[in-house]
Amino acid sequence: MLKLLKYEWKACARICLPMYAAVLLLAAVNRLTMTEQVQNLLHGIPTVLLGLLYFAVMVAVFVVTAVIQIQRFYKNLLGDEGYLMFTLPVTVSQHIWSKLIVAVVMDVISVIAALLSIAILGAGGVGEFFAGLWNMFVSDANNLFYTIEMVLWLLVGGAVFTLFIYLCIALGHLAKKHRVLMAVVWYFVLSTVLQFLFMFFVMGVGILPLDGFWVALENFLRGIGPVASIHVGMVLLCIGTAVPGAVFFLAIRHILKNRLNLE
Repeated sequence: MLKLLKYEWKACARICLPMYAAVLLLAAVNRLTMTEQVQNLLHGIPTVLLGLLYFAVMVAVFVVTAVIQIQRFYKNLLGDEGYLMFTLPVTVSQHIWSKLIVAVVMDVISVIAALLSIAILGAGGVGEFFAGLWNMFVSDANNLFYTIEMVLWLLVGGAVFTLFIYLCIALGHLAKKHRVLMAVVWYFVLSTVLQFLFMFFVMGVGILPLDGFWVALENFLRGIGPVASIHVGMVLLCIGTAVPGAVFFLAIRHILKNRLNLE
């Protein structure tokens, strides 16, 4: 498993990390051009061009990161490399986990790079940005726990969305022709189905005779207090988000283990 992670990390990092460094460098350069003397140079054309270049690289950070994740899953497991990958002494689950873990890590690094570049461009710079975060956490210890819970939920949500993309690719690969197109079709079909299921679930909960349950829940939340209620709600939100991810994972594992066709 560790060798899979190492191999996957190298394959993604050699493309993504230089791009993350580029967006930080461009942010620093744009910061230097914010002086009045530079902005008046050539009617401000260099400043505008550098700003557009920074924006383009910022967009590329997220687009390329997503493309690399999709490409790695498709080519490495479903393409010609799949013949080699599935002969390794590792399980299908380990293949999926290695792709997922590195994908989430790259997502986190891309977001950190984007936030740092914005902080560099800010009026106070990176120092003021981190000082503001520190003061927020010190002023109220709950802010730290809220942030950790929110970050955890975002990580779970990012992992679930990545698994959803992997599932669409795996389903599209079951087709004999136009597999990439079929993956896109599966994306829209499954997205629509999930939206309808969520809507029906919400409507169904609303019409069920659950008055006693809601009263008991209200009494429970009132008993533990508003702060603890938020923490409980965030934990339940993380669990609820992870449930469809587990379904996606099992479906991908079934396809790769029992229905895989590399021809």
